[in-house]
Amino acid sequence: MRKILMLIFILLISITLPAFAKEKQQAKNVEAPQPVAVLNESEMEQNLANKDISEDLLYIKLKDEQVEVYEGLAKNRSLRKQLIINLPNTEMLRLYTTNKATYQQMSRMLLDYEEENYNFNGYKIITDVDQPRKLENDTKVYRFWFMKIKREKVSRRGVNLPIGIGIGIGGGHHHHGPWIGVGW
Repeated sequence: MRKILMLIFILLISITLPAFAKEKQQAKNVEAPQPVAVLNESEMEQNLANKDISEDLLYIKLKDEQVEVYEGLAKNRSLRKQLIINLPNTEMLRLYTTNKATYQQMSRMLLDYEEENYNFNGYKIITDVDQPRKLENDTKVYRFWFMKIKREKVSRRGVNLPIGIGIGIGGGHHHHGPWIGVGW
């Protein structure tokens, strides 16, 4: 019986440790996306009116009417996450795009983080979606916003707790027969 439990224990460790190491390595390899352009608000409005709707561009309005333009976020979740992490904290950031896929992926990700109460280095996400605005050339501009707010109490999600596996064997007069327990 001990040999079987030891075999199960070794098997669990040999499966989980490489998966955790691979996940950590992938997270380290992803660099924060850099803006392809920095515009003011009027230049953004002109670009939105003139750009092709299939173009994967996301405009993020920062304070002082500064707008940063990012591309390639519709199909890359890790880039979207790095962008959210590296954008300024405690500022409401307005996001604009004419690409429906970019809008759907980015807004869904932000709404999921808000719903799950996800922890970004001691900050939580608050987000909402505005009604799309139609331009003169019948192009829809999808609009949404988000903000990272400092948490009063840092949640346990942000702390790297060691993961352990426990296996127990028992029996005796308190239990009705022998038992085996495996826990994470």
